[in-house]
Amino acid sequence: MQKTILENKIKCSVGILTLNSAEGLPACLESFKDFAEIIICDGNSTDNTREIAARYGVKVIKQYETDEKNVSCIKDKATVRQKNMEASTYDWYFFMDADDTLSQEAVEEIRAIVADPNPKHLIYRMPTRIFLEEKGIAKEIKYEATYPSYQTRLVHKSVEARFKGQVHDHLIWDQKKFQAGTLKSYYNFFWPEERVKNFWKYSLRYAKLENEISPKRKFGDFMYWAVYRRLRTIAGYLFYRLPKMYLLHGFKESMPLWMELTIVRYHFKILTLDIVKYFRIL
Repeated sequence: MQKTILENKIKCSVGILTLNSAEGLPACLESFKDFAEIIICDGNSTDNTREIAARYGVKVIKQYETDEKNVSCIKDKATVRQKNMEASTYDWYFFMDADDTLSQEAVEEIRAIVADPNPKHLIYRMPTRIFLEEKGIAKEIKYEATYPSYQTRLVHKSVEARFKGQVHDHLIWDQKKFQAGTLKSYYNFFWPEERVKNFWKYSLRYAKLENEISPKRKFGDFMYWAVYRRLRTIAGYLFYRLPKMYLLHGFKESMPLWMELTIVRYHFKILTLDIVKYFRIL
């Protein structure tokens, strides 16, 4: 009986990072119940994250080899993601966060890829969509300034991809050798009500973290990467992305304007922090 159950599972490992993630973890794990292996990499949570993981029968490892409680990897995401991936036992690997979910359509799409002995691609990206929680109800945001905002999430180990990035981690690989395919189904970002209410506080925290880890650059590189590229992003939001989105789709099913403007404010904050940091360390 147990063997039959395992045979019906998707032969793909799922890696999830947790730190006091009890609120969103059950929905996350439920959406991955058809996968053969789920590995939680935990920061020694003090809520019932580990109890929930045990209830679902998933494997739990530590983010760091310490017994210290509530250890955050917010400035070391790539290292911890890499540890999680290296602990997996299947050739295919999918990674996500503990408060996000995968639709059944996405699950079946991944099942077909993993079951194919000769898949068209060995690494896949997928479009994202956001759900905002309000009064306990998750509202789907059908239109957002950065949609489809593709993210690479599914990879075969033969690609030898690795994680890079301290705050905003991502996969890197030999793109000349392995072209990424694109899934049709969405990756679901679930933003809890607390995050929505404190969106600027949340954004400001990440702006400061990005500034902390930003490297010292020569003047030309600083002007291009920290100033020109950031100003281009801000201008793109204000004069193209936002006007186009709201004119075409209106406000009802789009990301709230105040949140889009908060994202613009976030980019302004990074710009000012980078300028101050650059001239301070000259």
